[in-house]
This record gives sequence, structure tokens and C-alpha cells, in this order.
Amino acid sequence: MLRSRSAVRSQILGGLLTLGMFALIIRGSAIMLFPDPQLENKAKNQFKRAQKIEGRRGDILSRDGEFLATSVKIKSLHVDPSRLDEPTARLVAEQVAPVIGRPAKEILSEILQDMNRQDVRLALDLLPEQIAPLRIWIEDLASKRDEQDLKVALFTRTSYRRFYPGQGDAASVLGLVGRTGTALAGVERFYNRQLDGETYKFVQWRDRKGRRITPDDHHARPGNDVLLTIDRRLQRATEAAVDDVMVNYEPVGVQAVVMDVQTGEILAMANRPTHNPNDLRALSQAAFRNQTVFDAFEPGSVFKPFIVAAALEEKEITPETEFFLEGNRWVIRGGAIRDDHPKRASLSVTEIIKYSSNIGTAKIATQTGAETIVDYLHGFGFGRDPGLDLPNVATGTIRDPKRIKPIELATTAYGHGVSASTLQLASAVATLGNKGVRMNPLLVREIRDANGTPVEIFRPKVDRQVISEETASRVLEMMVEVTRKECWQDRAVHGQCKGTGTRAAVPGHQVAGKTGTANKYMSTGYSDTERISSFIGLIPANDPKLAIVVVVDGPTIGPSKSGGIVAAPAFASIGRHAMRQLGIPAEPSLLSPQPVPTATVKPKEAPPVVAPELRWDQTSHLLVPDLAGLSMRDALVTLQGAGLDIRLEGTGRVVQQSPNPGRPIRPGQPVEVVLQ
Repeated sequence: MLRSRSAVRSQILGGLLTLGMFALIIRGSAIMLFPDPQLENKAKNQFKRAQKIEGRRGDILSRDGEFLATSVKIKSLHVDPSRLDEPTARLVAEQVAPVIGRPAKEILSEILQDMNRQDVRLALDLLPEQIAPLRIWIEDLASKRDEQDLKVALFTRTSYRRFYPGQGDAASVLGLVGRTGTALAGVERFYNRQLDGETYKFVQWRDRKGRRITPDDHHARPGNDVLLTIDRRLQRATEAAVDDVMVNYEPVGVQAVVMDVQTGEILAMANRPTHNPNDLRALSQAAFRNQTVFDAFEPGSVFKPFIVAAALEEKEITPETEFFLEGNRWVIRGGAIRDDHPKRASLSVTEIIKYSSNIGTAKIATQTGAETIVDYLHGFGFGRDPGLDLPNVATGTIRDPKRIKPIELATTAYGHGVSASTLQLASAVATLGNKGVRMNPLLVREIRDANGTPVEIFRPKVDRQVISEETASRVLEMMVEVTRKECWQDRAVHGQCKGTGTRAAVPGHQVAGKTGTANKYMSTGYSDTERISSFIGLIPANDPKLAIVVVVDGPTIGPSKSGGIVAAPAFASIGRHAMRQLGIPAEPSLLSPQPVPTATVKPKEAPPVVAPELRWDQTSHLLVPDLAGLSMRDALVTLQGAGLDIRLEGTGRVVQQSPNPGRPIRPGQPVEVVLQ
């Protein structure tokens, strides 16, 4: 009985085994004889995998060849868990943790999560010097254990990260590149086709154990470099000036443009609010929008010199022509306009500019005629594309001369009811300084390949002759009066000697300028409290080199929100720096006399400033020393010993340096030092 049961069980088990074998034979035959795309792909992926390599993105450079944006080679650290047992994985986690700044337990948990995986990324954005100790350690461990698989257990991949050495300098001009390599704004986006490197694809082969046979060191063609017209030192001075405005007046925003008068090249362009494009965590659309180019606003009284220029060119007026001011309130068909200047029965054209008379300028525009005025405004670049090689640039608005009402022509004369961008204002005032010839604004000088060979060169381009050289010279003479501080004899000024822009004066240099203060247009109409304050000007006025425009949107601090109070000091700050940088000496006759010292007691000498010692951090990087207060000689002695590229500006003692003290730096990198 027992034997029969055992025989039955054996037969059943044998039958099941036979069926299993038949099933395996059938399935194996099907796999071998009939194609299966899914299995075929799995088999291929075990031995080969498509890889993509992107060429290094081109650099963006300043006019003197300094980096404004560059791509830094970085490494990502990967691990192959399938080649590690648990004890070795624990060793790897402990060794990697201090390098990538993550807890060893967290790394180990990630490795052990699935030991069959072949590629787990542990860290991004590692420098080659961070990876080097890990390579040495893994080689040593593999040789001691005689386990060659360990050499491929940890591996790296090379990529590029976009880096902006100036941090927030010209951030809205440059734009930025996201983590995925997508150009998001500015020059980065518009010239993306030139900057972007080629994409190279290849097949990476593996052996039966999964080890990589094809080398990872493949190269793709890098992108081209873009050389801008931006002057890095002048850009930094402009950034500092607009920062001062933000601190002193707490406005909604500030814009500034510095332009070469003769070529139309943009030497500096700054916006607030701004951002640091190296930090992609806290970005807003407003922070990287280049408002100087893409936004238009009602400019206010800075429009007046262009109205006067049109009337002078048409021989409608002379600088001495006087206009009756209607008791500071002029009723015109459709409304009335007022003046804020000292009560005068009449003003000459020169005084109209100096004291910024709305009524006087409106009468000049009315006398000249709407079609003529609008035609000249178009000539100066208002109401049309300014000619900058960027997309979606603001064109501003000017009313149709055939439909314009008398009151609208009057308000247009002092910059209300029209709109313009900061770039358009800079180009227009540069036209006055360039003997009446308007140049198209220029931001890019060259596009170069990776070897430095020019691929495309952008040269200054003349737009048109707007007014004659004589007219331009006369308007500049009137604008000089705006910034003069000294009194001059006049039969009816009654003690009023200053123009509206005296705070824009630069000691030793003649400045031609004009202030502007416009009521800000809100959704409910013109605000009684919100202002747009501005200043446009040329320096030096006797031979203009630079046009500078500063626009302050909605200042909130201070008793006055006028352009002469809020924007003019920023102009003066930029102008002073520019004159030193260009090497234009001050005119002694324009310098204030120095007071004669009356004290006979010899002042105590300040204690000498001891030169700092050079220090290095734990990664063998030199830390930038604090040079504040050092003489030029001591600063040179300190920095030359470190093999750094020293760039000095000014004389005296150190008042400013870049990079800041304590920042890590490598030999050969530049250090800028400003002395006063």
C-alpha cells in the first residue's frame, strides 16, 4: 500500500517535471527562433548605451576681453552598486561623504536601495580637485583587495556649469542659463545659436560584466564667444551708483545707461531690481528683465532739449528769444499747464532749459508746429525701433501729428503723453553730443570662434544727421547752464542762480544735462505722489565723450522727488569715475579753490597700516587678503607674492577691492584695486 502511494507520487512529480521541461523547451525555442523586440532591447542595453555630449558653451566677454559669463567644467559623481558588497559600499559612503557634503548614512542607504542598479548619481557640480582624492583612494583600495571591479564602481561624468564672475554686474544684460542648459533671457538667449556648442552622440559599449569599454573622453565642438561693448570697470561704477540710489531713496527701480557718443556703443547698462545669475534658487521675472531696453515710460522734462533743438534747426527761435509765461498758468484749448520755476514775466530759451519751464517749452512746440516737432523726435529715435540688435525692444509712443490736439502737443513738449525707453533717451542725448549725428546703439562688437578668430564683426552704424552741428552746439551750451552752480547777472532773476541739475556737476569737468520729473501714470490716471525722476547728460560738455542717463522709478524717501535731487547725483558719480578711467584731466578753472589751512599745529600722523599676511584654506586655495587702507606699494608687495594678476586704478590708499577679502582665488586670477 505504501509502495503504491509512493509510486503515484513519483509519477505525479515526474509528470510535473516533464511538463516543466516541455514548457522551458517551448519558451526557449520561442526565444531563440522568434524575434522579440523587448528582449532584444534589453540585451542591447546590457552591452551598449547611447550617450550625448554637449560642447562647451561660448563665453561672453567685455570689450577688454574679461569674462562676463563663462562655462566651468564640473564633474558629477556616480556609483555602480552592482559591483559593491555591503561592507565595501559602507567604506565608499564614508569616504565620499566629506567630499560631497552629505551624511554617510544617507549615501549608504541610496546605494543599498537597489544593488542591481549600475548607475546612481551621488553629487553634482564637483570640481576636478574634489574628485582627485577619491580616485587615489579607490585605486589604493582596489590594489590592496585585488578587486579590479572597484576601479569602475565610482566614476564621474563631465558637464559644464554657467558661471558669472561679476555676479550681479550687468545681470539683466547678460541674461542667464538654467540648470538644464536652456538660455532664459538677455544676450544668452538672443545669441544662443552662436553661444551654444554642438551636441555629439556616441554609443558606449560594455563588456559582459558591464564594464565600460568605450572611453568617456569624447569632445564636441564648443560654441562661439560673444564680445560685448560693455566696459567692465565702468559697468561696476554704474552698478555702485544705482545701488546708492536704491539705498538713499528706496525707489521701485533704477535704470542707467552709459553710451559712447561717437560710436553708439553701450559701455554700461544697469537695472534695479536685479539678481545674481549664479544663484538660480530665488529668481523673478522682474529681476532679470532689462528694463532699460524693453520698458518705456513718460520721460518728463528731459524731452525739452529735443524740442528746442527742433525749433532752433527750423530757425523758429534763437537762444535769446523770450517767451511770455502767462503768470505761470497757460490756458490752452483742451486744458491748462503750469510752471514751478521762480515767478517771472518771461524767460529766454536758454532760461527755459535752465529752469525747466513747461509753459516756455510748450509755446516753442506750438510755434514750431506738430508735424515738424514729431518729425524731429522721430529723427532723435523716439517712437521707432532704436536700432539695437535685440528682439522686442521698446519703441515708445508719440502721437500722430495729424490728430494731435493743442493741449497734447503742449504736454508732449515736456514729456507727458509720450513714452520712451532709457536706451532711446541715451541715444538721443548722444546725438546732441555727436554734432547732431545719431548712431544706432551697439551692444555686441564681435562673435569669435573657440580659437579667437572673428566670425562676425559689428561696426558702428550711422542712422542719420538729425540736426546741424551748430544747432547741437547751441543746445549743449543751454544744457550746461542746467548744472552750473555759480550765479550770473540777470536783470530779473532776483537771486535765483542755480539750474535744476547742479547736483550733477563733476568737479573739473563741464557737464551738459537736463533734469526730468514726471507724474507717474497709474491705472486710475496720473498719480499726485508717484514720480519718475531722471537726468540725461553729456560729459565733458566742451568735447562730449559719454552720454549718461539715470532714471529712478518711484523714489519714496526725501523731501523732493525731482530728477535734480534723486537722479543727478548718480550721474555725477558715474561721470567722475568715467573721467578718471578715460584719463581726461580736470580743468583747473572748473575746480573749487582749496581752503587755506589756518591751523599751525601739525596733525597727528595716522598709524601705519600693516600689510596682511597671505593665508590659504583647507583646499589649498589662496584667500584674498584685506587690502583696505594699504598704500599702492604695500598692496603690490602683498599681491605680487601670491602670483595674482593685479589691476590698479587711482592713487593714494586702497578704498575698494574685488574679489572681496576672504574669497578663495587661484594664482593668475585678476584682483582689482581702487585707490583714492
